[in-house]
Amino acid sequence: MPRRLPAVLLAALASTVAGCSASGPPELTVYADGKTMQLAPVQYCDVRVTECEANPQAAGLMTVRPDRPMQISVPPEVAESPWLVYVQSVDAQGRPQPVQHEFFSPGEAYAYTARPAPGQRLLTVEIQQAGAAFDDSGVIVARGVWSVQLRGR
Repeated sequence: MPRRLPAVLLAALASTVAGCSASGPPELTVYADGKTMQLAPVQYCDVRVTECEANPQAAGLMTVRPDRPMQISVPPEVAESPWLVYVQSVDAQGRPQPVQHEFFSPGEAYAYTARPAPGQRLLTVEIQQAGAAFDDSGVIVARGVWSVQLRGR
């Protein structure tokens, strides 16, 4: 009997680890102008940002009317770490406006609404999850990056 217990525990641990690794990187949910989309990351790294996988095809594309906001919902894996949102809009003539950004501390927010100024339309929304690494100039390196491009209707 004592010899079976470790084997059972080992099998349970292996099953748990296999289940965790099979889940893959977190996905975000975005909603704009009546449409919902799941976003996989265009880049996702380990927490120390030493091993990364790029998936540029994961970038989303949505059609949105002017003045319409975009709601972003992030899972706990992202919300419970530092994360940022970068938003760029265009004016009525299609001229890009300055990029706006918002930073969230761990556990501060699980959702964000990107709102264009009156008469503007969202152009690009990018969400970044901070990693535990810094670049040469002391800026935190993103562990995960999710991106969606918005075109006008």
